[in-house]
Amino acid sequence: MDSTSSSKLTYIPEEIVRGILLRLPAKSLIMCTAVCKSWSCLIKRCYFIDAHLSRKLSFQSNHQIVDGCQVLLLENHTKFNLLSCYGDILFHNPELPGGAADYITELMNPPILNEDTGFDMVQTCNGVICLTSTNNDDIAATDIFIWNPSIRRYVVLPRPNFIAYLNNYNIVRHYFGYDSHTNDYKVLRCVSNLSTQVAVEIYSLARGSWKTLTASAPTYFGFGTATWPFSYWAVVNDALHWVRPRVQRGKDLVIVSFDMSTELFGEIMMPQGLRKIEPRYVDSNIWISKHKGSVALLECSNMFTQSSDTQLHLWVMEEYGVVESWTKLYTYSMAEYFLLSLGFNFYHEHVFMLDIRKTLPPPPLKNLGNGESQKTHRGDIMDFFVESLVLLGHPNAISY
Repeated sequence: MDSTSSSKLTYIPEEIVRGILLRLPAKSLIMCTAVCKSWSCLIKRCYFIDAHLSRKLSFQSNHQIVDGCQVLLLENHTKFNLLSCYGDILFHNPELPGGAADYITELMNPPILNEDTGFDMVQTCNGVICLTSTNNDDIAATDIFIWNPSIRRYVVLPRPNFIAYLNNYNIVRHYFGYDSHTNDYKVLRCVSNLSTQVAVEIYSLARGSWKTLTASAPTYFGFGTATWPFSYWAVVNDALHWVRPRVQRGKDLVIVSFDMSTELFGEIMMPQGLRKIEPRYVDSNIWISKHKGSVALLECSNMFTQSSDTQLHLWVMEEYGVVESWTKLYTYSMAEYFLLSLGFNFYHEHVFMLDIRKTLPPPPLKNLGNGESQKTHRGDIMDFFVESLVLLGHPNAISY
C-alpha cells in the first residue's frame, strides 16, 4: 500500500469529526483544541458552540429534576459547588453509595473571587453565570462579571454609566438574560431608593458596553424592589417579568416585562382576582414563576398562620400576553399536602416540593421564603446548570 492510499484511509470527513466532538463534555473539548489547528478552529466556531449547547439542553430541561441533571450551589457566599443530580439525590437518598456528598464537585472559582470578597449569583443561563462582587462600604465598587466554570473563562464588565453610592441609593439590583434573536447575553441594572427609580441600564456582551434605559422604564418599576415578594422575577420568551404595584404603597398590581431582544418594557395584566392587594396581604403572598414555558403565578393564602385552610393556587397564562388565557391549573390544600424543603434558588426563594400527606403534619415551617437559608450540604442558593462552551471565542474572555 503506497503512502497516498494510507493517507486516504486516515482521513475522516469533517462532518463525522464534528458529530463525534459534539458528544464530548466541555472540559474534553478544551483539550481537543490543542490537538490540531483544524479541530481548534472547528470547536471555536459559533455554530459549533451553539450546536453543542442545543444538544446539551435537549437532554436537560430547565427547572426540572431529571436523571443526570446538574445543580449549581452557592454556599455561604464564598464558593460554588456543582452537584450532579441522579434521581433522588436531593432528597437524602440513603441508598446512594457514600451519600450525596460524593456527588458534589467544587468548582474552581476565578481569581477575582476569594475568601475575603463576598459575591452573589444573579442568575445562570446556558452554562454561564452572572455574578456581582461588592465592597460592603461602597456600591460603586461593585464588580459584575459573566463566568463559564466549565471552560474556566470569565468576562469582567466595564463600569456602568451611572455610579451609585451607598449613602445616596440603597437598592441596586441586577438581572441576567439571553437574547435568542442575536445570540447575546445581557445584564439589566436598576438603581433606586424606596420611592424613586433612579437609573436603568443594560449591558450587551456582544456590544461590550452599557446603554441607558432610564427614560423608557415605567416610573413605578422601582417600587417594592426591597420588599418581599416583589423582588422575584421569572424569565419567559427571552423576557424578564416582575410583579409590581402601580403606585407607591398602592393596591393595584401588574406584571412588568422587559424584552431582552427589543430592550423595551411592557405590561401584562394579572388575573382579575389577583390585581388588588387585599387588607389581609400579610397572610397572602404571590410569586411570579415559570410553568412549562409559560408565565405563572403562585398564590399562597394564610401562609404564615399554618392553618388547615392554607391553600396554594397555581395560575398559568396559557397564551403569552393574552389576559383571557389566565387559568388556575391547581389548588393545593395544606390539609392534604405538606412541603418538603429542597433548598433555596437564585431568587432566595425557598424551593419545595408538594408531597401527599400520609403521616402527621411536620412542625410549622420557619422563615419560609424570607431568604434566611438553611445550612445544609445543598448550599444557600440553588439553580439548575448545563455545561456549555459559551465565552470560548469571546475576545475579552479571561482564562484561568
